[in-house]
Amino acid sequence: MNTAMLLKPKSQVSYLYGDMSAGEGLRSFIKTGFTAVPVIDREGLYLGVVSERDFLYRILDDGSILSLESDQLNVADLASVTRFVSAQIDADPRALLEKIISQNFIPIVDSRGMFSGIVTRQDIIIAMKKEYGVDDGSVTP
Repeated sequence: MNTAMLLKPKSQVSYLYGDMSAGEGLRSFIKTGFTAVPVIDREGLYLGVVSERDFLYRILDDGSILSLESDQLNVADLASVTRFVSAQIDADPRALLEKIISQNFIPIVDSRGMFSGIVTRQDIIIAMKKEYGVDDGSVTP
């Protein structure tokens, strides 16, 4: 098992562009149905992850949803690189286990920092089930 085999490629992943206004980003974010999505620039460089928490905290801090409509605030301003730690495409899958405990997905980047896709907690659990031969469909307590 390797990280590349677990990867959901960028073409199959929801993400936002960092230069979108925060208001436009929120509208696009809501349509994804996810609680967090990667943020990239127009060239594909990984900038971080934005979550519903980021949007909500900004609204609460500013006291109004209208603050998201400001041209001065964009999605990259809200994105965090510390809460959702990324991994390199060639990372040992075992190293992903520690990260996936505290986040639902791991953004995967290449050696240049370009966003390649994500590995989800579900992808890792399914791969581990197969590796340990627990793929018979039965559930044991």
